[in-house]
Amino acid sequence: MRSFRLFLGLAIIITSSQAVAANNPFNKSVVVTAGPDVTWRFGDQTATKSVQGRDGTWYHLYYDGLRMRLRLTNSTDDTQSMAKKFEEFAVNDVKIDGKRLKVFQWCLNNQDKHNRFLQQGLKVQKDICQNQGENGTLIIRMTKDATSALEHGNMIEFELKPFRTTVVVKFNISDFTAVNAEFNKQRAAKLAASKPKPAPVAAPKRVVAKPKPKPKCKHGPPDGYPGIKYIEFNCDDDAARNRAYSSIGKQVKEIDQQRKQAAAEAERKRKAEEAQRAKEEAERLAREEKLKQEQQALAASAAVQAELSSDITKKMLAVCQKQWDEGKHRCYCQKYIEHAPATIRANSNCK
Repeated sequence: MRSFRLFLGLAIIITSSQAVAANNPFNKSVVVTAGPDVTWRFGDQTATKSVQGRDGTWYHLYYDGLRMRLRLTNSTDDTQSMAKKFEEFAVNDVKIDGKRLKVFQWCLNNQDKHNRFLQQGLKVQKDICQNQGENGTLIIRMTKDATSALEHGNMIEFELKPFRTTVVVKFNISDFTAVNAEFNKQRAAKLAASKPKPAPVAAPKRVVAKPKPKPKCKHGPPDGYPGIKYIEFNCDDDAARNRAYSSIGKQVKEIDQQRKQAAAEAERKRKAEEAQRAKEEAERLAREEKLKQEQQALAASAAVQAELSSDITKKMLAVCQKQWDEGKHRCYCQKYIEHAPATIRANSNCK
């Protein structure tokens, strides 16, 4: 009996709140749409679309592969300093092509106190969703399902409620393939820039000896030293010969030392770049593992919610069956009318 009263009271409260909302003259909707003519603006592994509403408010949709953010500002700048401030900011729904995002439903189910809408000031487990109304911002961490929905969708829709007015903001995302293409292009450019380029080898300069009255001799470097010039001297001048040999030997020694230092520096840079690439790869694998664990947690939570919903349905059917057996129909049973006997009819007055 106590359970029956509890369910009856809950049904009355829900029905009353829905009736009040339906008759509320202030609950009007404003629709803002960013059509296919609004293109993405790219940064370093970031993409943003922006659209302005009739009241001058700008809506910025931001994506960086790990999270999706919607920010309301007073100007074209998508910055926190220009963000609008709200004391009451609610997010009723987030849909792609008319279907609610699974991750948003998870956030509702795992929000403190209630699961009717995403409310400013309430905590969501693991901060998967963050309603930062004080900064005019909604943040959703991406899951595999959410990313796939963006890649294959045509329109994403946010139903917001700042103060009393409901605002529906729509962004065309049929060109989302351009985002992934740009991100891949940036990553390829960074990888190509990180690879060392071989230094060009200068061709040996050709020395043309001019005829002299006296016989001339010349001394040059061994093979592999094209930058050292030949030194010419009189063949019968022993002092000039010694100076030429000494100068060439000194230049060869200096070049050997420079090459040794350059090789050591190149090896140091190669090892540093290799370590950096290994670090980035380890961080990427760690992010993927963390995302995998979060997705598993989301799936487990969804299963629990489905089981709870099934238990509530069974209990409500038991309560309603008693009413139907007596030939009565209550509005709290309207949701389950398909399970009622043929003699029981739906009540059009039930909202």
